[in-house]
Amino acid sequence: MPKTPPEDDVTLPFPVAPVSNMEWVPNGITPKQRVAAQLIREETEARAKRHGLTRGQFLRTAAATATAFMVLNKLHGLDQSGDAAAMPLKKVHCDDIAAGRELLGRKLFVMDVQQHHVDTAAFPGTGTCFLAFTPELRANCPESIAQNNFIREVYVNSETDVGVISGLPYGAPMGPDAMAATRDLINQLAGSERALSQAIIDPKAPQGTVTSLETLEYQVKTLKGRALKTYTYSYDGWRLDDEDLAYPMLQKAQDLGLRLVNCHKGLPAIFARGSSESVRTTDFPKVVRDFPKLNFCAYHSGWFQDDTHPEGKLGNSEFIEIVQAMPKKHRKRCYAEIGSTFAFILLDQGPEGAARFMGQLLKTFGSRNILWGTDSIWWGSPQFLIDAFKNLQIPAPMREQYGFPQLTERVKKRILGENAARLYGVKRKAKRCTINVDQLATLQEAQGGAREGRSLRWWGPQTRRQFFAMLRREKQLVG
Repeated sequence: MPKTPPEDDVTLPFPVAPVSNMEWVPNGITPKQRVAAQLIREETEARAKRHGLTRGQFLRTAAATATAFMVLNKLHGLDQSGDAAAMPLKKVHCDDIAAGRELLGRKLFVMDVQQHHVDTAAFPGTGTCFLAFTPELRANCPESIAQNNFIREVYVNSETDVGVISGLPYGAPMGPDAMAATRDLINQLAGSERALSQAIIDPKAPQGTVTSLETLEYQVKTLKGRALKTYTYSYDGWRLDDEDLAYPMLQKAQDLGLRLVNCHKGLPAIFARGSSESVRTTDFPKVVRDFPKLNFCAYHSGWFQDDTHPEGKLGNSEFIEIVQAMPKKHRKRCYAEIGSTFAFILLDQGPEGAARFMGQLLKTFGSRNILWGTDSIWWGSPQFLIDAFKNLQIPAPMREQYGFPQLTERVKKRILGENAARLYGVKRKAKRCTINVDQLATLQEAQGGAREGRSLRWWGPQTRRQFFAMLRREKQLVG
């Protein structure tokens, strides 16, 4: 077996409950999710013993991930195989390491448009995190959410080919310059284009701050931001269709050659006043109509968890309704990004919930207007999400009942990477991971592949107590 990290205290191949990105407060781990964790521990430990492996070694295999998917199917009362299954697999995929690899190991181009990490250099007294790839690496930055562990978890310990690095509207904990610096470091290590960054602008940010409107030209021309990223929940909230506030920003972005506007929609931010109203997608119809040269993407697919929508609407039903009512020529320029939302639904509602979510998006947007994103580093290595999506299908009964299209291999390729590559001008077939020049690929090869070096840890909170404890620590670091 290839070498794996020396610690063997991990017990799960991926989190069984949603992980917060610190914008929203998690509900905690449900009784069903606790049962899932216990069953996954028991099933994977038994299989590890049969293979003569440590628990940690087995957990880093595709067979362990398949075993966890099998448990999710069982707990949610779903078929394990066949056309009626949402996450189809067979017992051999769980029992046999080679069979598990055959099920989940097929390589597809993956472009992740939502990536984050914390810039610890911005925190007084914590120092800068430098990249240090060693077999015994234990990330020493706060909560392991800084640059070095981000690069390792996303670009070494997953099948992510290209990523788009993002920040927050206040310039912390990740500002435009730090985003560009991480992007450049990744590309230098890879000897090819593996990372891009965005221009983060807030039209209400005070002049002189790093995300104010006057910095847009610098972020595009000097830092080479490839798209505009905004958060309508910031500074007490605003709307994309505000002609006096937002339109000057959008016009300037267009004049600078940008063609994609990404906006956080859904997932109301706990620390932003009026967030549940400002993150609605009710501003899409007018702004999309008024800027025919721009494409608009709703990050998180405009999805509201639980009862957080101000009018009680569920999930992303409002976004679906709004887009369906738009003229077709405008709808073609609307995109849905699935970061955190896909993961949240998969773990909270099970594989069938994830299939229903994807079916709704496909029926509304078509396969060319959905973008892959993960919101990692918060989720740790995004490999389990890539695996889940590659193996997901929309069950036949669900397709018949709701008129959903099939989630075919062709459709998956578009969503996992081809759509984003087209929008960002990335050449999918460009040479990447050439072993002789690519330090990232060299490490990945040495450890036996993308899965084998995963820390099997996640860095965002899963409970209210964890969330507020982490928030207090961040305030201490900044203050």
